[in-house]
Amino acid sequence: MNDSDKGQNPSAGVDLARAALAAARARARELEQNRPLRGAAARRAGAQKRSGSRADDRDPQTLQATIGRLMAEHGWETPVAVGGVVHNWAEVVGERIAEHCAPVSFDEGVLTIQADSSAWAVEMRNLSPQLTSRLNESLPRTAEGGAVKRINVLGPARPRMGFGGFR
Repeated sequence: MNDSDKGQNPSAGVDLARAALAAARARARELEQNRPLRGAAARRAGAQKRSGSRADDRDPQTLQATIGRLMAEHGWETPVAVGGVVHNWAEVVGERIAEHCAPVSFDEGVLTIQADSSAWAVEMRNLSPQLTSRLNESLPRTAEGGAVKRINVLGPARPRMGFGGFR
């Protein structure tokens, strides 16, 4: 039987086998290069960090430390602190003010509070510089200074009007 009888070229089969072997060897080299080093080779290469008696970031972390790190990474310290002030509003501003004024929102350094009467709204507008100072004493400092830059005072909620502004 000759080559023409088989319908194939024997040199083409050999070339195909050589190409497949070369591709397999290249893939093996690629896998070997990406494989993490182990044992003495890793220590020589400095690729593997060994655990020691000193604390490092691979040690178990407390929930408090993890939450603190997350707050710092995402810039949540001030909003969380303001939330604490809102929660303890009566302790921070005093019972008398807390009976008549409540915090509504805090956004970009502006604390909005709502008074239950027009008289208390005027009083809070007059007291806002002192209240801002008192609030900033209980809050962490920001890069720009105090966390609360300004206090916006809303008066009592107006009654809702019906259709066309008439009742």
